Amino acid sequence: MSAPSLLPTHWVTAAPFRYHVQHLMAATGVPWQVIAVVADLPLAQVRTLLFGRDGQRRPRMSPYAARRLLALDAGRLRRLQSREAPIPFAVESTRALVADGLSLEQIADRVGLDVHSLRRLADGVGPCSRTTDIMLRIVCVERGLLHEREAREAA
Repeated sequence: MSAPSLLPTHWVTAAPFRYHVQHLMAATGVPWQVIAVVADLPLAQVRTLLFGRDGQRRPRMSPYAARRLLALDAGRLRRLQSREAPIPFAVESTRALVADGLSLEQIADRVGLDVHSLRRLADGVGPCSRTTDIMLRIVCVERGLLHEREAREAA
C-alpha cells in the first residue's frame, strides 16, 4: 500500500485567479512580484500562474493559493504604494545591490523608480513606499542576497 499523498486532493481552476492577478496589476500598476509577496505565496507559484511553464498555462491551483490571491484587492495594493516603509533597509539593500554589480540605473529600472529617486533613497533621503521596499527585497532575493521568506515578511 502506498503512503498517503501530502498534496491537496482538491484543486480549483486557475484561470479566474490568473485574471484576478492580471486585473490587480492593471488597476494598480503593482508588479506581480509584489502581489505574490503580499499574498504570502512563493514568487515561482505566481509567475507560473501568470506565464505558465514550458509554454503551458497552469490549468489548476491549490485552494490555499486561490484563497490567498482572492483576499487581495486593489485598495490594499494602492495603500502599499502610499504607505511609507522604514528607510534603512532601502539604503542597505541598494548599497548591497551596487556592491553585487548592479548599477543604480539597473536597480531603478527593476524597482520602478527613476534614478534620482533611487539615489535619494540610497542616501537615506526621501520616502520609501512599501511597494518599493518589497521590490528592493525581491531584487535582493533574485541576486541571492536575501531569502524569499524575508522578502515576504516585509508585507
